[in-house]
Amino acid sequence: MLGLRWRLFDFGRIEAQIAQAQEREAELLAAYRLVSLRATADVEDAFTELLQFEQQVLALQQGETALEHARSAAAAAYQQGVVSQIEVLQSDEKWLQLSDARLQAQIAAVRASIQVFKALGGGWSNSADAAAG
Repeated sequence: MLGLRWRLFDFGRIEAQIAQAQEREAELLAAYRLVSLRATADVEDAFTELLQFEQQVLALQQGETALEHARSAAAAAYQQGVVSQIEVLQSDEKWLQLSDARLQAQIAAVRASIQVFKALGGGWSNSADAAAG
């Protein structure tokens, strides 16, 4: 009976423990919400970056096609003696620069795809990481 009475008069301590547990629960919930918001932002940022690079690749491909036609026209004009070889070489240089820019954009798009995969919770390891581990 003495143990029962002791518990009856211990309400203050029990209420304090309950309040402490509720505060800890609120802290954990706030931390979870923050992590969720950051993860959502990471996914959104990764998708936005991927779409931007894909649009850039598409625009560069169209420009590359147009420069391909300009190269062909310059080569035909050179064979007819209308333009100098320098103009043909300049059109080749422009095409090569644009082609390089397109390849760089494609590489960036692939990297952005990897970031999307990671942001969605997928794992990814480089071959150097795998060899070191």
